[in-house]
Amino acid sequence: MPGTECHALRTPGGDYRIFLAIPPGEPPPGGFPVLTVLEGNAYFATVLDILRNGAQRRAAAGMAQGVVAGIAYPGAARHDQRRRTLDFTAGPSVEGGSLPSGGRDAFLDVLLRQVRPLVASRCAVDPARQVLIGHSLAGLFTLDVLAHDGAAFSDYIAVSPSIWWDEKRLRAGGPVGGKRVAVSVGEWEQALAPHERGAPQAPATAERRARRAMVDRAQEMAAHFGAAGAASRFWCFPEENHASVVPLGISRGLRFVLGG
Repeated sequence: MPGTECHALRTPGGDYRIFLAIPPGEPPPGGFPVLTVLEGNAYFATVLDILRNGAQRRAAAGMAQGVVAGIAYPGAARHDQRRRTLDFTAGPSVEGGSLPSGGRDAFLDVLLRQVRPLVASRCAVDPARQVLIGHSLAGLFTLDVLAHDGAAFSDYIAVSPSIWWDEKRLRAGGPVGGKRVAVSVGEWEQALAPHERGAPQAPATAERRARRAMVDRAQEMAAHFGAAGAASRFWCFPEENHASVVPLGISRGLRFVLGG
């Protein structure tokens, strides 16, 4: 994409690629806010496009300029299931599973000790405006950082977070006063869409979605963080699913955290 950079990053846990977009022109007096986007192969371009369009029409969109830093795995795949499961979780799922988990602390250390200094070396940034953005399992990680290491970022955007993975741990976090959190989900993440109802796999899909309760859990978790002191917002977008909700959740979340 025009106006972007790519940096290789080596860590004991594996290699990453850092996609970086720095706004043109002079930074504001306090430096640019930084948007750290997890699973950059899938979502860096989406966040950057939404931000550029919004910042260009700031008065109407309510969105300021910012640096976008996408954390990506090597290769062309949008998602690396093995590494994302390791990086974004503090332990195994309540449903079990065969992929390794529990790398959450090591991955957060990479974000804070390697990615953040890299970004700061490329332009003037505002250390007090650091936004973490994640979808699905990365949305779980986003909320987990808020719950247990809330000082790491100022703002949190979690789209379709996989709260079902370990809801008990999220609820065991401490106070989160002074933080902002935007949580969003699609209506069809907890129910069958009309076009799915006649499919052979419909009963199994409906059972899984009901069990994971993506909509109910997201709304309840947003309320939980609000009660713990955060400025919290929740949106359930009608007629959207786990994939189609992404740009809507990101756009609404960015407007919330960058509107000031």
